[in-house]
Amino acid sequence: MVGRSHQALRELQKVARINGKKEEGDKLDIETLRSHMEKEMTAARTRHTVLDLVRTPVLRRISFCLCFVWFSTSFAYYGLAMDLQNFEFNIYIIQLIFGAVDIPAKLASVLAITYVGRRFTQAFALILAGLAILANTLVPQDLRTLRTALAVFGKGCLAASFNCVFLYTGELYPTVIRQTGMGLANTMSRLGSIMAPLVKMAGELFPALPFIIYGAAPVVSGLVAVFLPETRNMALPETVEEVEGRWMDGQMDGGMDDGWIDDG
Repeated sequence: MVGRSHQALRELQKVARINGKKEEGDKLDIETLRSHMEKEMTAARTRHTVLDLVRTPVLRRISFCLCFVWFSTSFAYYGLAMDLQNFEFNIYIIQLIFGAVDIPAKLASVLAITYVGRRFTQAFALILAGLAILANTLVPQDLRTLRTALAVFGKGCLAASFNCVFLYTGELYPTVIRQTGMGLANTMSRLGSIMAPLVKMAGELFPALPFIIYGAAPVVSGLVAVFLPETRNMALPETVEEVEGRWMDGQMDGGMDDGWIDDG
């Protein structure tokens, strides 16, 4: 943009008109462009590490909550998947049902994410999944159909949670550490899948104990997800400072007036 600032401004306004954002394009000026360029140059010169995920208060809270959500979702998901043989149905039919439920669950989550919001979808899916798993511990063994229906419903909710958290994580972390944040989240997910079979071994002491743990984890993580900010209809944050400024005042809800939208 050096030496050709007016041409750059015209091109950006042209792009805004093509995208149906003519009013936003008309608000752009040379000073705004230079300000954004300076921010980008400063960010490019700054080195970021995994410690930036927990260095500042807002990102520390986001990282803690997301780690809990990823761990619990994977933990309960694989815990349910490993218990298929105990439903006393044809193992192949159960496997087919458990796989097929992901389709409507993920479609429903897409609608909820789009029209309701990320935070509500994440928390609601996890809490529903946990309650379904916990309810299964109270159902007698001879009611096979009800036990299977609750397990399938819980697994569908966990699939919806996975669908939401992948998108949600990318929108919460700023560009400069987004991939680092996704790496941490996936590590917690793998840790949850590793812990699931170990917890299942606790069933040798008390048969219902694994499912109590599998059910309690999503419920708790669903409550933790409430402390995440809403990102629906918001621009992706670019820097750590931008994230800190957006949520430092406790503004967690989505919308045009809550400070999550860039003025430019």
